[in-house]
Amino acid sequence: MAIAMTDENKAKLNELVRLLRKQTMTKQEIMSMFDTNERTARDMVSEVAKRCPIPSNSESSGYKIATRREDIPAVIHAINENNKRAAEILKRNEPLKKFLEEITA
Repeated sequence: MAIAMTDENKAKLNELVRLLRKQTMTKQEIMSMFDTNERTARDMVSEVAKRCPIPSNSESSGYKIATRREDIPAVIHAINENNKRAAEILKRNEPLKKFLEEITA
């Protein structure tokens, strides 16, 4: 779900970017800092991750913007995990396409 880009939300996202450039933050810390719920905290991170390299993956706890060469392994791991997830999601299209072919034939 996308976050409405009000001036207030833009300011919150800019603040989150500033913080994540300096430190790792958990979802709970983001929720507390911005007085929001879990869904909104994840949406905020998702919005930032569309503009900044946040190498979140199943092995990491928290979020941080990659800024150093030492972040390269985490970035590569995140790319591989994202590609794997995307491939799994696309596999779900095959039965849907098959249904459309059969029903419209």
